[in-house]
Amino acid sequence: MSPAAPRWTDARAAAHAAGTLLRQTGEPTDLAAALGRVLASDLHAPGAVPGHDGAAMDGWAVAGAGPWVLGAPIVAGAEPSTGVLRAGQARPITTGAPVPPGTASVVRSEDADVVDGRLVRHTTSARRHVRPAGEEVAVGQRLFPAGTVLTPPRVALAAASGVDAVDVVPAPTVRVAVLGDEIVQHGVPRPGQVRDVFSTTLPAVLGAFGAGPASTLRVPDDPDVTERALAGAVECLVVTTGGTAGSSTDHVRGALGRIGAVLVVDRVDVRPGRPAMLARRGRTLYLCLPGNPMAAMVGAVLLGGPLVAGLTGRPLAAPGSVRLAVDVPVDRPGALVLAYRATPDGAVPAAHQTSAMLRGLADADGLMVVDVGARAGDEVPALALPW
Repeated sequence: MSPAAPRWTDARAAAHAAGTLLRQTGEPTDLAAALGRVLASDLHAPGAVPGHDGAAMDGWAVAGAGPWVLGAPIVAGAEPSTGVLRAGQARPITTGAPVPPGTASVVRSEDADVVDGRLVRHTTSARRHVRPAGEEVAVGQRLFPAGTVLTPPRVALAAASGVDAVDVVPAPTVRVAVLGDEIVQHGVPRPGQVRDVFSTTLPAVLGAFGAGPASTLRVPDDPDVTERALAGAVECLVVTTGGTAGSSTDHVRGALGRIGAVLVVDRVDVRPGRPAMLARRGRTLYLCLPGNPMAAMVGAVLLGGPLVAGLTGRPLAAPGSVRLAVDVPVDRPGALVLAYRATPDGAVPAAHQTSAMLRGLADADGLMVVDVGARAGDEVPALALPW
């Protein structure tokens, strides 16, 4: 008797752990090219932000009580002044420019006027309007821990701190193998045929999760060809579609066994997507998805996202939740995965969805998981879509 299929939460955790075990060491990358990549090690600031005491407003740097005698202006980009600002003196200054030593505050342009060559304040403000050196980032401070995705604001902060290069995890290489004699790549399929819906879409889905560019190949329903396609892979991750069930044309399980791959996840207790498998052979992971389009996409989100997160050193994202707007009956054991639409009243299952359909997923705002029959108003787990 085959072992029971694991719960979807356990399968996600196992996929993430399998990816984490095979995470590669970091590679130095120019900061500009690291956008969207994942830090392989903690990133510390080589410089302070700001690097000097600077004006937070356009106006005048002043010392002592006014009125003040005016000196030479200071502009952003200028070298910090070595001359001390004495009591009764003021110098025009622009936002971001370094304030000279002795500055008590910056008087805003709108708070004072120049009268007979002297600066006279006409509006009192308790604020100093000086941004101290290191107010945002101190020298040597940790900016981001390993596993952080370098978003545009994070790259900008790193640049402001003086970072030029970062250590990032290499994006895992991917091979997508589309299995099945019935698959055609062009035109309207004849009876008994179906279009290839995976060669272009699965690389995009995996890329959205953080994987690198994927190569694709077509594999006929032949046990020897299937075995060679799996055994010959040099990529970090091989993703197959089809051939995971138990019919006479399903050769993936047998091929995995013959090449010495060890199953990490053997099916998942969900509908659709139950026949999905995850296996490991050396430094290669095999994510084997069902051939039905919706079932394959569920498997890609359910297992592919955690797997790539582990390979790139990111933590496993916790599922979200949605509130049901309608009753969702579950008439069989196992969790039911549904594409849903968000409405003002809560989540509603999308129309036109079975394991073989894509229309409901095409209009979906996310996936929700219903383990038992749920009623309107119940909170159920939800998974974000990567597109």
